[in-house]
Amino acid sequence: MEEYAAARRGRAPEKQNKRALYGVIFLHGFNDMHSTALPTIIPMLAQSISLTMSQAGILSALFGTMNILLQPIAGYIADGLKRPWLAAFGPLLSITGASLLSLSPSFGAALLCIGLMSTGTSLFHPQGTGGCGAAADKKRLAFFLSLFQASGTVGSAIGPLYVVFMISMFGRRGFPLIMIPAALLVCFFLLRNMGEIPTGGAEEKEGKGAGSFAHYLRFLLSRVGWIVAITSVRDAVFQAIKVFTPTLFVQRGSSIAMGGAVLFAVTLTAALAGIAGGRLADGVGEKKVVFGAIAIAPIFLIFGVRDYGMLSTASLMAGYAFLQASTPVTLAMAQRRCPESRSLASSLTNGVSWGLANLFVTPVGVLADHIGLQATLELVAFLPWSVTLWYGAKTLAARNRAA
Repeated sequence: MEEYAAARRGRAPEKQNKRALYGVIFLHGFNDMHSTALPTIIPMLAQSISLTMSQAGILSALFGTMNILLQPIAGYIADGLKRPWLAAFGPLLSITGASLLSLSPSFGAALLCIGLMSTGTSLFHPQGTGGCGAAADKKRLAFFLSLFQASGTVGSAIGPLYVVFMISMFGRRGFPLIMIPAALLVCFFLLRNMGEIPTGGAEEKEGKGAGSFAHYLRFLLSRVGWIVAITSVRDAVFQAIKVFTPTLFVQRGSSIAMGGAVLFAVTLTAALAGIAGGRLADGVGEKKVVFGAIAIAPIFLIFGVRDYGMLSTASLMAGYAFLQASTPVTLAMAQRRCPESRSLASSLTNGVSWGLANLFVTPVGVLADHIGLQATLELVAFLPWSVTLWYGAKTLAARNRAA
């Protein structure tokens, strides 16, 4: 507890804090390598149990919906824990569900596996993010959160390749036989060595305990609700364009492999941009990075979804990079406003917004069927400017009141 208190007063984390810090950073990539298995396994299930595209959509929607519902509850629970129980064993559930998914004998069994994956992911992310913020040096909060985000982004990027490799090497039955025991050992080892990372500050429990979970959720939204709105718009744009980027390239005559390669490159670029955004925010200020990056991103995204060859690819990468640069910074903003509830605040500004973004993909697909994919993605690319207009109007109103 003394090490935790030292971190909260702004001193550099001691050894135990560093173990917790780098432990949750590692676990983020470890979890997300497996929680992104669904797109890779869908073709396998289409062959083995005749999975339809509608059923695949239901599986994806279930994953997003459960994250929206479970992450705030997990965050609320995590803020009352001293040990990283949820952060350590959430990935175990994710890995169990992912490794068993390809063996599903029926659609119902696939739903159960997705339920395990989404439950594990929902348990991990709030305490993992909150624990990263609690263990980090407060003066470098955005930077360490950017490392946490980058780990998950890289895990998501290599996840499909990793799943294909494991199944090709060990078969569908061998995959869970190897990964479930390995995950159990890793999770137990990290739980034992990370120590305490309480994400709720004992000295700042204002509002908590005054009522039910719903009561405290409303209290917390009064602090970070506007950040949740911003992250929901940003993540919806990011996810919608990301999901349909391979399809867009295939429609233009490229191969599926080319579309996947572009998506892989874009994702890795976004991970590096998040680290850069975190470091920059710690130096020049969080709001400048968030609203500056969100304002610039549409310029590149609009150009990127059009067909200008390699220039479009480069522009798309730049647009993704500017969007992702703000992600760890909005997390840092939320945690600074709610140091007594880092996990719950993180679940709202990261987990709920990400779940909503996955649901947003469905109407984007419907609109694309009517007006075309490129036209739809161009409209989506304009959405970040709604945040820019809101912030500009808010700033102007504040100046008028001050005058």
